[in-house]
Amino acid sequence: MTATAASLPGRFFHGWLHLFRHLLPPTAYFFVAFNLVAFTTNLLAHNYWFNLTSFLLASTTALVVGKVVLVVDKVRIIDKFRGAPLIQPILYKTIFYTAVVTVVRFLERLAHFVFDSRGFDAAAQAAMHDFTWHRFVAVQIWIFTCFLIYVAANELNALVGDGRLARLFFHHRSSEYRLTRRQHIRALTEISRLAEDTPRERLLDPATPQGARLIELIDRLRKRQTA
Repeated sequence: MTATAASLPGRFFHGWLHLFRHLLPPTAYFFVAFNLVAFTTNLLAHNYWFNLTSFLLASTTALVVGKVVLVVDKVRIIDKFRGAPLIQPILYKTIFYTAVVTVVRFLERLAHFVFDSRGFDAAAQAAMHDFTWHRFVAVQIWIFTCFLIYVAANELNALVGDGRLARLFFHHRSSEYRLTRRQHIRALTEISRLAEDTPRERLLDPATPQGARLIELIDRLRKRQTA
């Protein structure tokens, strides 16, 4: 009983740490993206460098998007096109995320009007009064574009191996990666050829040349996976 009670704070801490690690990447990405959009819009349309209202609005929207990503990633339907050509899951997830964010932003804004106006009818009228198609379409285009970049990067990261894309961008030389990728393909091709041309008993026997070569190729692939 004591051990269980002692482990509860640890499990609670690890659970929150897992949620924070899942929430941080999309929130940080959209924080930078939305504030960049707000900053360039202020420069072009209003001719000033910084506006506190725009900054707070962009930052709040980034937090909303981060929470939406955290929740939607738990829904099974988000992985409907897993295993399909990359363009299908990328477009599907981008549209799905954008639609959910649109609904959430509308409900939050409606709730804000309800509390301010003290009534649903007054809130609906205030929302319709402040609504403009130009602004709505512009915001949706930017949300869709930002999600398209985010989802494409996530799918590529999952395809090449979690964390490998970041290492490719910030640690490995691209020429070295192409070389190891070529070696990886050659090793898999040779393993396939050995499996086709060698009897099973000889292939699994380390004393045979074919078995020794298979072990060497597998060790080479394992070293590349941990590189």
